[in-house]
Amino acid sequence: MTLRPLGALVLSLLAAASAFALEPGKADGTITINRKPVKLKFAYAKKEKDFDKNDRYVVILTDRPVPRAALNDSMRWSKTIESGNVVAAKLQFDKAKKLEQIEIDSKALQHKSLPVMTNDVKLTGITFSNSAIEGGVSVTKDQEFFTDVAVLDFKFSAPLGIEKFGDNALAAKELAASGPKIADGSATGTLKVDGSSVKLTHAIARLAPNAFDEKKKDVQVLLTDQPVTMETFVDDRKLYDDAKNGKIQGLVLTVDDEEKPYHLQLLNAKNPMQLSGSGFFNFDATDFSDKHVSGRFFSNGEEDFMEKHKYSYDVSFAVPVQLVALPQELTLDASNGTKLPAGGGDPGKAYLAFDKAARAGSFNDMKKYASKKQPMPDLKPDELKQMIELMKLMRPSKVKVTGGFVSGDHATLTVEGEDSMEKGKKTSGTIEMGLEDGGWKLLGEKWKS
Repeated sequence: MTLRPLGALVLSLLAAASAFALEPGKADGTITINRKPVKLKFAYAKKEKDFDKNDRYVVILTDRPVPRAALNDSMRWSKTIESGNVVAAKLQFDKAKKLEQIEIDSKALQHKSLPVMTNDVKLTGITFSNSAIEGGVSVTKDQEFFTDVAVLDFKFSAPLGIEKFGDNALAAKELAASGPKIADGSATGTLKVDGSSVKLTHAIARLAPNAFDEKKKDVQVLLTDQPVTMETFVDDRKLYDDAKNGKIQGLVLTVDDEEKPYHLQLLNAKNPMQLSGSGFFNFDATDFSDKHVSGRFFSNGEEDFMEKHKYSYDVSFAVPVQLVALPQELTLDASNGTKLPAGGGDPGKAYLAFDKAARAGSFNDMKKYASKKQPMPDLKPDELKQMIELMKLMRPSKVKVTGGFVSGDHATLTVEGEDSMEKGKKTSGTIEMGLEDGGWKLLGEKWKS
């Protein structure tokens, strides 16, 4: 007699548990906006810090797959909603994992967003783990905001990321399938500069040191209209000469280890350009690691460069990432070099001679201490004057070599000086030197405050 209700209870519990047994990254249910239902399919989540440095959790559910780059960039996310490319529900939980706020985002809404009253929200089986946030959400009555009316009822399993949304394999797979089929080493797309278009068909990539943190690595991708060897790619002078002579056209894209592009060079015979800054570029990666990169890189339509040139680009690519160590990127330490004395020995003397010439604005003397692998640029007189003035302004003062390491024909120096932009503030640097024709020459220098 007692087995029947117990069995019913067990079945009831199993049914409740299976109600949220969704594949990771999946959402199931609807948002109904002004009586028009929209089916939700994908789920993303992240754990981050709020303004008071307390933990909070954000969950986003969408009707279409969305690149993580768009989710993690508030400006891109707003443009994605405004363009009508996606309908979403956004939930935010506080450090106690209590629902703090919830909203619906859609172009169909009068204000593109509709806040949901948390008192009207019913949460079912919400669970938090180290890898995901799962559960069900519905409302007990219609949500009204100005002329809009919305209802929501869905369940989800959202992969959890730290400080950025977790990787949704389902969405990534669908995004990859919807894009062009590209073989490794290939690209498909267009670069347009001042009304002239070129098709980009080739891709090559390598790991490179991050410009701001020597412990990190970037991925540099070269996208061109003609095939380019790695030997040319890593030789800035040859690469730019080929572009200047019209042999190649394309883009050099630098992406940090968080999948964020921060530097772009446009290789164009008439109008070469360099653009830098975080958040300026759109890159939707379908695969990103230190071994392989694929995805779509595109501008926000036609853009303006210093009110002189117009440009745009939209290119998809797939490419293996090669590990290529350049002399100027090789850093010696106690594990692979012999310690130099304070002052840096002969490599240190050569660098200080270069530094003295640089701060004096003596371009010819600088050339004497510049490596053939990293030669000084060939500039017009007005360009040279501007470069020298800028260099004298930016270089640290009171530079001294504190030590370093040497191995064969390579030396790494540690240096310190006074910040040129803030008097009295110390700055330190790492200098790479190479032995050429019996003398030490400058390969590269990196400074940081």
